[in-house]
Amino acid sequence: MGSLAFSGTLTTRQERILFALCRAYILSGRPVSSSALSRAHGLRWSSATIRNELKALERAGFVRQLHHSAGRTPTPAGIRAYVSTLGRLQAPSPEVRRAVDLAFTESLHGPESLRPAAHVLSDLGRCVAVAVVARDHGGVISELKLAPLSGASALVMMTLDDGTATMQRVQLDSDLSAGADHVALERLEERLRGLCLGKTLQRARDELQQLLDLEEARLDRVLAEALRVGLWMCVVASLDPLWVQVAGRGLLANRPGGHDDGFVEILGLLEDYHRLAEVLRQLLPDPGEEDGYPRAEVHVDAKVVLPHAVGTLTGHRVLSGLSLVGCRIPAAGRARGIGRSGAIALLGPDRMDYERVIPLVEYAARALATRTGE
Repeated sequence: MGSLAFSGTLTTRQERILFALCRAYILSGRPVSSSALSRAHGLRWSSATIRNELKALERAGFVRQLHHSAGRTPTPAGIRAYVSTLGRLQAPSPEVRRAVDLAFTESLHGPESLRPAAHVLSDLGRCVAVAVVARDHGGVISELKLAPLSGASALVMMTLDDGTATMQRVQLDSDLSAGADHVALERLEERLRGLCLGKTLQRARDELQQLLDLEEARLDRVLAEALRVGLWMCVVASLDPLWVQVAGRGLLANRPGGHDDGFVEILGLLEDYHRLAEVLRQLLPDPGEEDGYPRAEVHVDAKVVLPHAVGTLTGHRVLSGLSLVGCRIPAAGRARGIGRSGAIALLGPDRMDYERVIPLVEYAARALATRTGE
């Protein structure tokens, strides 16, 4: 949980009050009053003292109050501070461990073998569950080719120095007439090769993203399109999902805020496994083979940069409002060139039961690590 390190700017009393408020909010889903905190959590201070501390927490950005007579709810910053104080948590109960063990009994031979695990984790965590087994490519880009298809679309093939090839159909900027104009397509291919060849996927991604972030890069339509195509191909190739299972999509319908733009974006994300893999790559660091026991990363109101499909008006957008608890699993056999890795994640609103979900994800990650290593 290193991503949520807390600076300790609060007093001990404020930390206890914030912890109690977050716990009450997670369990009830409703604003919490000062009197309820005093009664239910054994706080020894008076309601007046608690109210004064809540006002200080509100000024510091850790809690909010919708109107004067309402109780308070924690902000994402408040939830992060709460999670950072949890420390080492108890292992899941024997019943939970048995359910996870049964879900991972079957050998991993395809996406259907992950289905029981995804559904069990969604039921136990009451969140959207994602289970992924992926190829973990670390090679150098040795070739990039484009072939015109119908309209303004093209087939892009990226080859790594280990012989791995990734192919994607992309919709190009119609103003470039790339689908019909071979000269334009050759210019785009030339730009792509210059931007990507001889670089690792990670280095190419970083450099393409930096260039795309520069506003002046969009003045050159061919360069802007080359940046978008190259970044998307690196996204697709860097964590190539072999098998993916997602369970619990319907639970998002009950989230606060209803069907807003963020809700629609998240649902679309769950249907696009390459973009979903990109979220996991950004939020869950690669632990490496030497790290051993998987530790959960917690991201409250996570913000990730999502490359759009090629041909859209902008190269990327930032998605927020998504909270995630997850583990990346070391690439089994990377030294032998196999490079099979994976991830377990639970996604949902900020009101997760983190004390229960974090040990659940870590236990499930260990089970998946055992299976991917077989």
